Amino acid sequence: MKKFMMLIIANCFSLLLFGQYDVDIKKDENTVADKKIKQIQEREKLGNCTFIPFHEYKAGMKFYFPKNEYKEKDDFGVMFYYYAKEAKKDDYKRTKILYKDLAGKMFIITKIEERKGIVFPDSYITLKQVDSEMEIEHKMTIGRESLKENWDNEKKQSFNLPYAIFVDDIDSFKKVYIGKELYSKFFIKDIKFQKIKIIQVGAGDEIAPIRVVFETKDGEKEQKDFCTCGTNVSSGYTDLFYFSNFFQFDNPKDNFKGSDEIWNLICQGKIRIGISEEELKLSWGEPKKINKTVVSGIESKQYVYKDQYVYIENGIITSFQSSK
Repeated sequence: MKKFMMLIIANCFSLLLFGQYDVDIKKDENTVADKKIKQIQEREKLGNCTFIPFHEYKAGMKFYFPKNEYKEKDDFGVMFYYYAKEAKKDDYKRTKILYKDLAGKMFIITKIEERKGIVFPDSYITLKQVDSEMEIEHKMTIGRESLKENWDNEKKQSFNLPYAIFVDDIDSFKKVYIGKELYSKFFIKDIKFQKIKIIQVGAGDEIAPIRVVFETKDGEKEQKDFCTCGTNVSSGYTDLFYFSNFFQFDNPKDNFKGSDEIWNLICQGKIRIGISEEELKLSWGEPKKINKTVVSGIESKQYVYKDQYVYIENGIITSFQSSK
């Protein structure tokens, strides 16, 4: 027993003596990963959808190539795709697929496999057009195991089927949001925070796959493209075009304590000297940068926007200027 206690004391002493040299940032990395997982879960709940990372794609998934006037020009070819029947041919002899051959068509994954590459295995995804015999293949010079490893480490979607939209994200959103009333965070006819009603849901483009057609209280029809889950969208675009950047469920005026005059100013995206810091952010959004100073107990801030500087003392705008 005595020897056992001495061993424990020795181990504790070693930890105290040498433990200061153990530096490990993996806990921080896990915290970042946990935040990204939580963000994915929130987007799934909002969009009524399930996010699927690229390495987990499987047979049966459907993808749509949206119509695009520019890409449907005769000379616009699609990279990384070729006709499946030409898989064994030399790269330089394959028929060039034009975007107009895919535009407005639905494809379904029929097969995913890895084939021998020059150094590492190449991944091939075979897609068949719905109601047609047309088959195309997408080739990636990286294996699915490597993709999984990248995902496990970073929780970041870096690869996708080019030009294509995962249709389940559209269908899932449509089931919940047709007829829903929301409020816009963007300008409609020079006014934001307008109440709108979603009347149609369809395909946007590859970086903002969901398109809604909505109606304002004045009967005007407009449209907006965005992401929810973001399956088959690179992570950077998912953040940039996320649904909550453009719409909100509650009326922002309900929580506004200022005057109707200031509210009308905010809805026009304007500011003036004397309004509060929060009113500034409602009107112009979050700044690119905030510089802070404290002199004699008075806190001053400089809000830096793209081409504007706004100066604030104790929460009130004192001046602003353009950098142009």
